[in-house]
Amino acid sequence: MGAKRIMTERDPTCIGKVRHVLGATVTVALDPDLAGTAPIYRGRLQPVGQIGSLVRIPQGLVDLVATVNLVGIAELSGPIQPAESVQHDERWLQVQLLGEIDRGTGRFQRGVGSYPGLDDPVHFATADQLQSVFPPPDDKNLRLGRLAAAEEVPVCVDTSRFVVRHAAIVGSTGSGKTSAVASLLQSFVTGGWRAANVVVIDPHGEYAQALGGNASVKSVLASGNEQLHVPFWALPAADILRIFSGPSGGSATFVNRYTELVTEARRQFVQEADWLTLHPTSVTADTPVPFDIRSVWYRLDAENNETRTTAGDPNTACRTDDGDAATLRPATFRPYGPGGQPPHKGPFHGTYGTMPDLLRLGLIDPQLHFFQKPAGDPGGNDPLVEVMQDWLGGVHPVSVLDFSGVPTAAADLAIGVVLNLIFEVSLRCNSEGPGIGRPSPVLIILEEAHRYLGDNASRLTRDSANRIAREGRKYGVGLLLVTQRPTELPDTALAQCGTLVALRLSNSEDQHTIRAALPDAIAGLAAVLPSLRTGEGVVSGEAMILPARVLFDRPNPEPRANDPSLKPWRQGPYVPNVGPALTAWRGTYEAADD
Repeated sequence: MGAKRIMTERDPTCIGKVRHVLGATVTVALDPDLAGTAPIYRGRLQPVGQIGSLVRIPQGLVDLVATVNLVGIAELSGPIQPAESVQHDERWLQVQLLGEIDRGTGRFQRGVGSYPGLDDPVHFATADQLQSVFPPPDDKNLRLGRLAAAEEVPVCVDTSRFVVRHAAIVGSTGSGKTSAVASLLQSFVTGGWRAANVVVIDPHGEYAQALGGNASVKSVLASGNEQLHVPFWALPAADILRIFSGPSGGSATFVNRYTELVTEARRQFVQEADWLTLHPTSVTADTPVPFDIRSVWYRLDAENNETRTTAGDPNTACRTDDGDAATLRPATFRPYGPGGQPPHKGPFHGTYGTMPDLLRLGLIDPQLHFFQKPAGDPGGNDPLVEVMQDWLGGVHPVSVLDFSGVPTAAADLAIGVVLNLIFEVSLRCNSEGPGIGRPSPVLIILEEAHRYLGDNASRLTRDSANRIAREGRKYGVGLLLVTQRPTELPDTALAQCGTLVALRLSNSEDQHTIRAALPDAIAGLAAVLPSLRTGEGVVSGEAMILPARVLFDRPNPEPRANDPSLKPWRQGPYVPNVGPALTAWRGTYEAADD
């Protein structure tokens, strides 16, 4: 016992000795003279007994580095593997070997070349030693936060691997997910990544507040230069109809006529456009070229209401007002006569049902105006060039695309257009530049990712997101999936993520999904998922040199993700004014009385 005290006094970092070795799993018996499991060293507590803390085991010219994944007392826990018997009153740690530090160069590498022997001393890792394991932020590493077990040690990810090899941030509501993403974005802004292409798909309008003037922010409900544009004509004909008239789709007669008119309108634009080289006969209803949807509506509505003096002669149409397609004013006709008397119904009278009316309502809906710009000018330039430059943020490193305030189905389709076009353009850019993709990678941050990769998403959005997950890394398009429900993500999507950030998860199914995605070597870290603090997460994968528990930096300023305040409840009684909201909900969009 005296020798053991001498050893402890000579090296205050020693905490115990190796008792069992089974592959990469090592059982450590703690020194009986060690007070608790958090000794004080140089005025700081060393949390040796914390799950996820790091220890070192000297082996000649190298120090083996291991992470704590189990803590116990022998008489309470019983025999531990691989031993069949353990001394009573013995406190122990079970650690997992992760890598080694070369004492000569101070460099760390994953994997071990030798294994510890029995009774080898085990030491806690000091902050100075951990600096060799966790590199500081620089032109290759992006700061995330601080090591939970040693908060003076910064934790970074390899930026290239994090961006191009996909990543996922998961956590229950209130775990600090949005703040972690905002902190990550601020690291891009302040870390010297001035020409980054980070595109944030923001369905709730949370991130603009956190980035201020350091990012391009486009919103679907804004006006002027701040409005986000997703031209409807970049969508297939069926999806355009779904945006403006809802999911009903209409009768087969209506859909066929609508498709015919869209094809005709697209071909007409191709014939007139100076900047397009397509042959009109190669254009279909789904070719992404501009066309005037208001003229399509006008013809459908007129056919649905037309009356004629002579049923078979279109020249005898009984118009009382020609209407105006540009202002969505429908043409009007004399009512048809009773009992076969003129005027007679036109050949399509009433055939389209309410679909033309629904289409018109969609076109006047201010929530959907962002779909109608830019219209495209046959004598101008390709409007998609400027649109995509806006999506990518122009000269800003981060671009926030705010889709809050519009119907879910419309936002879903708009996001599908953004994902599809970014990938298709990246696919066709030369690797030597200019452009995006391989010459300049793009990172797409997809908030509420389970909404866009699951079975309930529109086909365009689901296929585009899954295609980026499968093939994006080959073409320089990275994906950061952010979700509170990892169980609703397709297995293939999560499997494609090279880096996984798991914040607190309270749902048992979600915990199981993430445990299955984490390496077996950090099973102990996975067990702490339900007890992590707000803003704390387990980070592992290709972008991290070692799996670790990380306290994410607090974003400054913070995103708009906090809960609504109850301060109004403490004011004097008043009747809430819900009139404007009801007006907007009904779709009348009239000014409400104050």
